[in-house]
Amino acid sequence: MKKITLILTLLLIGNTVFSQTITGKIVDIDNNPIPYVTLQIGPNYGVITNEEGVFTLETDNFSDSDNVSISCLGYKSLEFQLSTFTKPTYVLEDSISELSEVFITNKLLSIEEILENVRANISKNYPVNDNQRIFMRESSNFNIKDFDFEVSKSSNFNRATIKDINKNFETMSQLMVNNNSKFYEDTLLDLLHIADSTQSHVIKSTKLVNVEKDLSTDAVNGKLIKSVLNVLDSSATYKLKTSIFTIEDSLKVGKILKEDSDAKKGETTVINNKVSRIIRNNSLVENSNLDFIFEDKGYEYSIDGISYLNDEATYSISFNPTKRSAKYTGKMYVNTSDFAVVKLEYEFAENRTGSKMNLKFLAGFKFEENAYRSTVIFKKNENSVYDLYFISQENGNYVYINRSLKFIRNNTAEHTDKQQLKLKFMIEQDYIAKSELFFISKGSLQGDSAFKITKEYPISYISKYDPSIWKDYSVLSPVQEIINYQTN
Repeated sequence: MKKITLILTLLLIGNTVFSQTITGKIVDIDNNPIPYVTLQIGPNYGVITNEEGVFTLETDNFSDSDNVSISCLGYKSLEFQLSTFTKPTYVLEDSISELSEVFITNKLLSIEEILENVRANISKNYPVNDNQRIFMRESSNFNIKDFDFEVSKSSNFNRATIKDINKNFETMSQLMVNNNSKFYEDTLLDLLHIADSTQSHVIKSTKLVNVEKDLSTDAVNGKLIKSVLNVLDSSATYKLKTSIFTIEDSLKVGKILKEDSDAKKGETTVINNKVSRIIRNNSLVENSNLDFIFEDKGYEYSIDGISYLNDEATYSISFNPTKRSAKYTGKMYVNTSDFAVVKLEYEFAENRTGSKMNLKFLAGFKFEENAYRSTVIFKKNENSVYDLYFISQENGNYVYINRSLKFIRNNTAEHTDKQQLKLKFMIEQDYIAKSELFFISKGSLQGDSAFKITKEYPISYISKYDPSIWKDYSVLSPVQEIINYQTN
């Protein structure tokens, strides 16, 4: 019996099932981190390195004989048996060739011919929208350049109360102006495509933020409104006006204060629209951001060489705008065989901007999108078509708001005396918003998502990043700034 037990033990040792977390880094030959490298174990599990080249693999249910493959466009692929995948750092070598080295006998295509083939093969290379499970990491960096607030007019309020409000806002202004704040929000969701629309089911969401120092637009507005509401009659309703416009006829102060205490929720519609918009902006469809593919007359192009991904050659094509209507500069990588765009890197060219609105003197509002950068990666699946695999989109924005708000208490049998409070506030702010979407899987959605459409979803506010929260999912590893983030 002991002999049989020993034999079985030896057999099991020979094919051990791994159950551990492996963290490492991918660098180039100069020891520079390589972002967005794919690490794959089997056909259904993979992760991607973050912008610092760091990855985290969960090896539950894999055996030591399974292989880990490492691949990235422009670099030679590597493969290791899981049992030997123990180094903290792996080095990838460049895999780039000149055109003449590749197309010795084949006809060299012109830029125009390559782009024509790209457009002609879009329907073949990219599938109809399918259901997707997505991990999204958002980071926002806010800087308040100027801030001013005062109670300019009041009736039926104690003078000392008004003086205290103005003093509090003066202190707030001193703390906010020329200061920065940053937060990170991680969300796992399922995106369901229905005809031309989408719906989302949020599985899990966390937010890493110092609430006391949060300078986001929503947070600043919330602090302003809450400070004012605290001096209003919580049993009454108020008419809220800005300039000549009425925003709310019957604002219930008590209800808003109660809702504020339970504000750790997100609106499903908001995140659904945000994810859908990012996907559309970066997909090969007309009216997306990719006018350099569909409206090539406004750009000049050059073929820089040939890069490789898993032994498949891709054209490396640079582009720059030649007309004011063209906004972007960057690179696209096009498969030389099927003409699929496999990767995009693009940003606003010099002296180019995005959306803007200047009603500074008319309505006290100005907005300008002054920076934009995007990286998009597609991945060939088992059916030889290309799915969205990763998107990183970064926007830089400027906002100026100079408004007045007036709270007027509605008369009732209990409240017959007139009470009103008029405020003036101005805020000038720069902020950078970055969204990273990692497409974990597609097709039929299974597991813990029954795809229930809910109006809101809970957000877990955390004081420090905790990797165990995401242990059961393929997610982006945190960058060092997230690991070091302190909320107190």
